[in-house]
Amino acid sequence: MGKGPNRREQLIRAGFRIGSAVAPRHAGKLAFRLFCTPPGRRTLSSGEARIAERMAPLLARADRRNIPFDGGTVATYGWTTEAERPGRGRVLLVHGWSGRALVMTAFAEPLLKQGFDVVALDLPGHGESGGKLLNLPLGARAVQAAAEAYGGITGVIAHSFGGPVSVLAAEGGPPLATAMAVERLVLIASPNSIAVVSRRFADRVGLSEAARAVFETEILRVARRPASAFVVGEFLARIGKPALIVHDEGDQDVPFVRAEEIIAAAPRSQLLKTTGVGHRRIVVAPQVIKAATRFITASTSGASRLN
Repeated sequence: MGKGPNRREQLIRAGFRIGSAVAPRHAGKLAFRLFCTPPGRRTLSSGEARIAERMAPLLARADRRNIPFDGGTVATYGWTTEAERPGRGRVLLVHGWSGRALVMTAFAEPLLKQGFDVVALDLPGHGESGGKLLNLPLGARAVQAAAEAYGGITGVIAHSFGGPVSVLAAEGGPPLATAMAVERLVLIASPNSIAVVSRRFADRVGLSEAARAVFETEILRVARRPASAFVVGEFLARIGKPALIVHDEGDQDVPFVRAEEIIAAAPRSQLLKTTGVGHRRIVVAPQVIKAATRFITASTSGASRLN
């Protein structure tokens, strides 16, 4: 759902207010489905169109694969480095809610020049991937399938909702069967607590307490853990790998305090604060691309500290 109280949101809220009163079970289940429904396969925004034009040569030479997994089919785009120092690893690029692989491609060329192979994916319900829904476990399974199809990864660069998706894939707890091996993670504009996200959504659509309880039960049914158990900072602490947390101090979609929460919980994480690029333009900000590339490239010896 969009940021402002537009007409569509007003109608949705009115519908759920009535539904919560007369049929809370149905309203709670319907709210969960809406919570997991991306805004649709929209046409490219003007900013995305500019990225697509600039990245056309890169996209043209991508190894495109449609990879089946237990949640459907995930579209992937792979590139192999031609640098003088090849074989340094493989980096997976994971977009956020309502995004697509395209918006992450600005990271590809710098990583390729440093000797890394690169893979980007369209999450379920986005871009060229199959399905109409996306939730945290479904996204994590898609990420794991993409990583496995290309022979494993050493690093992840993820934006927004791609952050919790990626750390769940690396943590590997319920409802997943295995953990994805990864050495370094860059999380850009990531939320921290899924419970905060789900509560904000429930408040926004106007669920009653009874309907909210059903909504939370649906999360538990699908995720096999309550929403309160999905906390990015705690996941990173369990994974125990170095992480770079990048966040803009003026982010209107995911407040900067979420980055501070992640840093406080994850001892091996470090923070890069940006100014003036917001929630979406942050993925094409030159300073962010440079810092993420440097962090992924650095060894785990501590040379990755940002100066």
